[in-house]
Amino acid sequence: MIDAEKIVRDFCAAWGEGKIEKPDPDIIASYFATEGEWHMWVPGQVVRGQKAIHAEVKRQREFSTFMECGIVKLVSAGLTVMTERLDYFTMHGVRVSHALVAVYDLDAEGKIVSWREYFDTADLGKQLGMKPEAVIAG
Repeated sequence: MIDAEKIVRDFCAAWGEGKIEKPDPDIIASYFATEGEWHMWVPGQVVRGQKAIHAEVKRQREFSTFMECGIVKLVSAGLTVMTERLDYFTMHGVRVSHALVAVYDLDAEGKIVSWREYFDTADLGKQLGMKPEAVIAG
């Protein structure tokens, strides 16, 4: 039986827990189904497929470091897991924090088929001195 909650906790920890400079794109991408999707922010960009997710993590490593997915609350029903998180990372030399909600749908093999994140880009922009749309672009 798939332990969806453990998979999501492990996936969040794989980003580095704030202890490593950059996450490993191979490890992050391995949590996804071949055709898995990452909705980086809803209703924005969707990254489709393991290869594209790998490339996106690699891209983000160029400007965002020491990432930590701080799970505040986690609930699940079957193969769907929802987290309330307080994440931390360093972007362009500025340490920021932001609250978000993420929804993960897993398949029968325990791979992520859909990951959707909901957060306020204006809050991140304020912390970074950037326009919200610039935050997403990196």
